[in-house]
Amino acid sequence: MGKRILLVLACAALAASARAQSFGLGISVGLPNDVSNDVELENFDHSEVTGWLDYRIESSTLLRLMYGNMRTRQALSQTVVQTPTGGFTLPEFKERIEYGTVGVSYLFWEGFYTSGIFAGIGAYGIRPDAVDPDIAAYADRHETVFGWHGGLDGEFRLLERLSLVLRFTYHNISAHPHRQFINADAGFVARF
Repeated sequence: MGKRILLVLACAALAASARAQSFGLGISVGLPNDVSNDVELENFDHSEVTGWLDYRIESSTLLRLMYGNMRTRQALSQTVVQTPTGGFTLPEFKERIEYGTVGVSYLFWEGFYTSGIFAGIGAYGIRPDAVDPDIAAYADRHETVFGWHGGLDGEFRLLERLSLVLRFTYHNISAHPHRQFINADAGFVARF
């Protein structure tokens, strides 16, 4: 009888702690801005989609696993290059950058919303579109590299378990050539 009581108490304790845990599942869409050479606000274009799972490790701290997919211009797209026969402007050629990151977010309760700062590390896959063989020497490499990110976000509660998320993220990617992006995203997160 004593073992059963201990088993019931242990299960109740585990259930109470499981109820206190908080997970979030979110998705957002946004616009990346390549700031590798300069920062210009009118360069937010193309697209990005991100999905994430986060876990509340303390009342104001989240551990976040994120997968993202950016559609951007390649580094030398639409630049002037010099050749032995003279200079010419490269056409616009695009690429897909896929990334998986792990990060930590620290939250601040602001009354009717929650703001946060976050940072993390991850792997970034550079997947350039095929280009004409005549300009292939100017195309980005197909590679998987290390990178880090940081940024600011805000959550505005819409329902008990659903919030609107606004996020600005800086990505620093150790690609060849080196790439940097500032992304503006909006989406939703469900907490359970």
